[in-house]
Amino acid sequence: MKFFEVEGISKGFLSGIFILKIFFGLLLWAIYTFYYTDRSTADIYKYFDDSKILNDILKTNPIHFFKILLGIGNNAPEFEPYYAQMHFWARKIDSNIYNDSHTIIRFNSLVRFFSFGYYNVHTVFICFLSLIGLTGIYKTFAIYLQDKKTELLFVVFLLPSVLFWGSGVLKEGLIFFALGLLIYHFNKLFSTKSIFICIGVALLLALSKFYVWLAIVPSLLFILWINKSNTSKVFLKFILVIIVIGAVGLNIDRFTSIQNPLVTLSQKQMEFNQLASGNLTDANNNPIAVAKSAIKIKTLEPTLYSFAKNSPQAIINTIFRPYIWELKSPLMLMAGLENLLILGFIFLCLIFIKPLTVIRWEYVLFCMSFVIIQLLIIGETTPIIGAIARYKVPALPFLMISFLFMLDKNKLLKRIPIFEKLLR
Repeated sequence: MKFFEVEGISKGFLSGIFILKIFFGLLLWAIYTFYYTDRSTADIYKYFDDSKILNDILKTNPIHFFKILLGIGNNAPEFEPYYAQMHFWARKIDSNIYNDSHTIIRFNSLVRFFSFGYYNVHTVFICFLSLIGLTGIYKTFAIYLQDKKTELLFVVFLLPSVLFWGSGVLKEGLIFFALGLLIYHFNKLFSTKSIFICIGVALLLALSKFYVWLAIVPSLLFILWINKSNTSKVFLKFILVIIVIGAVGLNIDRFTSIQNPLVTLSQKQMEFNQLASGNLTDANNNPIAVAKSAIKIKTLEPTLYSFAKNSPQAIINTIFRPYIWELKSPLMLMAGLENLLILGFIFLCLIFIKPLTVIRWEYVLFCMSFVIIQLLIIGETTPIIGAIARYKVPALPFLMISFLFMLDKNKLLKRIPIFEKLLR
């Protein structure tokens, strides 16, 4: 495919990354098949198994199948018997956000036409889609990081959690696919093709993880303003974008039927607290087990003051946790070691930072806005360390990229020659 013609990276190397992703997808499958053996609690199987129930409808009522698949009249009473058979199509608590479980179930349903029910065929599909998205992210920023392509390649493709969670049959693969194509084609909006692609993948992103879509919108509007004007007063432009979007978002319930986002976040935290404490059941009233990595977070009231007051804890939980003493499983160990790797990288970038006047602040702000909004939403609502470690995965490449823009590579290599062989 022409899309995979990337300057500085051979197609053979990208093929190697694809194979590596399939390996990690198989590893994820093996862990949730032979180590964590409760299929009903494994996300890789929950939506996969529900997709079989959806596909079985095709045999008895094709019209109902295609209506559910395409989201046509999904709330019709005639569909309730089908939903009752699924474990994760319906939620016991609905916080007025689109149920993103539907998207991954529908994805699995479509792939079943090719896989005939063999799970790891789905792994190959999701790895390919994820690779497309990650390649889009790399191509977007490689233009501005010509002297740091090796580092960019690592932070986009090879972060452990991106390889692990982004290669399984999970929402993260669809998120990377949609996110990568969105930011890549957003720079090409003068093309009709790119406009249609942006609309399509933006819709997919919103239906896969609404808060990720919400987090990228300010960044896209900000960079659009910069591209249409210039980089003068970049911080003022960024602040104005955040203020305007924040003001509209926090008052959206005043002029539309959409619920205030602070109320939604408060409800979401309550739902997560109930989930963590084992007080929820699935659609068939089967109890959901207590979360083993549950932590206590401050209660989020539906007010801006409460959100701001809880923000420091939210950022600390998402960036620093799990702490060393909280590493109680192999997956937690991976997350904890990766946190140390990321913090070490950030520390090096800040020590060997470029002169402030030459940093491309528009792209630093683009990435950091996207990262911080995600981390705040996750940290304010999620009291489960395992969930935090996974949910923040789409933000991690952008966090690293923002600091790559700050790093003075020549200064680093001059002071620490040991990096010469690695980074040249």
